[in-house]
Amino acid sequence: MDTHRLNYFLRIADEGSINRAASVLGIAQPALSRQLRLLEEDLGVTLFLRTARGVQLTDEGERLRAMTAAPLRQLELAMQYAGSPLARVERGLHIGMLPSVANIFAAPLLGSLSAAFPKVTFQVTTASVDEIVDGMMKGTVDIGLIVPTSDGRLFHQHLAVEDLVIVGAAASDLQADRAIPFRDLADLPLILPVSQPGIRNSLESAALRLEMKLSSRFSTDSLQVMKDLIEAGHGYGVLPLSACGAEMAARRLRYAPLREPALSQQIGSAASTHLELPRGFAIRVGAMIREEADQLIASGAWNARMLPPRSVDE
Repeated sequence: MDTHRLNYFLRIADEGSINRAASVLGIAQPALSRQLRLLEEDLGVTLFLRTARGVQLTDEGERLRAMTAAPLRQLELAMQYAGSPLARVERGLHIGMLPSVANIFAAPLLGSLSAAFPKVTFQVTTASVDEIVDGMMKGTVDIGLIVPTSDGRLFHQHLAVEDLVIVGAAASDLQADRAIPFRDLADLPLILPVSQPGIRNSLESAALRLEMKLSSRFSTDSLQVMKDLIEAGHGYGVLPLSACGAEMAARRLRYAPLREPALSQQIGSAASTHLELPRGFAIRVGAMIREEADQLIASGAWNARMLPPRSVDE
């Protein structure tokens, strides 16, 4: 099968319009429509439904996008870097990620990095912010994907921001289209993170401003333990949707947005100011982290918003 047609398909899916995709790709709209038709004939399925606003993926189209986006990107990267000096970098790269970030980010990022740097070995650690920062200070972790920290020993670049939601068991009455006032959390048994940076800080700061107290019977820094407790009906959690997408899809968990105030979590890439990586390699890895985030958000796989690449002090 012609990979160009798959790339055309992905561009149409991202733009939601054949006309806009043709403009971005720099080809005529009738020619793009013909390539799409040929792809549908090859596969024997309809990939898009035509709407008044453009096109919408069918179930078959959604499956094709999910299965092809990452492999095609990795193929393009492998071809792009085949003759580059960076492709000859031979070393290890240790990345620390928050569990909620790794849940959505680890597999596609490692696929892209391994395609671009075939001689690099990769290690991923999922841990709390404190543990990842400690690893970067000791030199055992090269790069961290964490919430912003004011630690002056780190260089932190903004990446994305995602909304926090209240998460409950399938039997709860939470509804995705009915926001819950933050004050209502005072009446709920909460399961909170142990570590202060990130979600716990946001919750406690909001509660302090509203002069209210949050009740927590369980605390854990294990995302899986938290989700298991919530699913068993032992309490409610406040998490980004990226942390529990599979459980939501399987209807094992439910969620509702928060309001008054709404809360969000910023994610960025961090490294020690004494990072010992080849400069060109470090710059390219940082750029690829940003590119992967942009791809995930544009495809709808990550329910987040990109942030300008400013440092945390700006």
